[in-house]
Amino acid sequence: MKQLSADQIRNALQVGFAGFVATAVFQALGPNPNQVDGFYILYGVARSLLPTAEASLAAARARVVGTVFGGVVVALLTLALSNWLAVGIGYGLIQLGGRRLGFNQATLMNACITAILLLAVPEFSALDGWYVLDRAGWHLVGLLIGMAIERLFWFRPALQRLQDSEKRLCTLMLTATSGKESIGAESLIGLYAQHCKIRSTVLQSHQAGTLQLPGFVKRDELLEQALQHAVAMQRAPKDLRHIDQEACEEALANLREPLRSP
Repeated sequence: MKQLSADQIRNALQVGFAGFVATAVFQALGPNPNQVDGFYILYGVARSLLPTAEASLAAARARVVGTVFGGVVVALLTLALSNWLAVGIGYGLIQLGGRRLGFNQATLMNACITAILLLAVPEFSALDGWYVLDRAGWHLVGLLIGMAIERLFWFRPALQRLQDSEKRLCTLMLTATSGKESIGAESLIGLYAQHCKIRSTVLQSHQAGTLQLPGFVKRDELLEQALQHAVAMQRAPKDLRHIDQEACEEALANLREPLRSP
């Protein structure tokens, strides 16, 4: 088995602590500790503590909006139809209407799950709109608890994660050029792809202007240049490898100064 990374350990501690808080809240406020609502608040905690804060927020939005949208479709559908055909029709209406409204696939999936549970499970069907309110309400409580824990413990802004990603890439490329350890070209490319995703997240945040500063733009260019030579070094014939090695080391030398926010 692979050794757990620091990010995995941190995420497990966050989920565990948030789960205890959510359980205590449900025990104190829930109508019945044995009801299925307890699952929704705990599932909300789990869905709100994904690897990044941006992913957690997107999952939370998809879950709540999808549940409410699916409930509205079912509420309108049951006014005209009450047999097994309602399941298929409800699914079709959610897909067509949701795409027209611009909902993503995660939101549509949550809406479909709500519709199927309401139409196919007699116990939930008997609750009508109360089921949607319970499911969405307790799930929202779980999401809020999880995101609060995420913000309070070991929270890292996107710009800091970008800096950490750059340091990791530089360390791996320096290791590759020194010959101390073999780093696969595909692994480097994959890590750089993740780095670019983090950079896109920063560009969509309030810190976007920071990356437009000349110093940051230059660092991006040097990092890409170093990566190109690090990958080429591992794919080139042994006699020509020193050319890319020297170019990679030169780019890394220019990246030694830490990335600083203004």
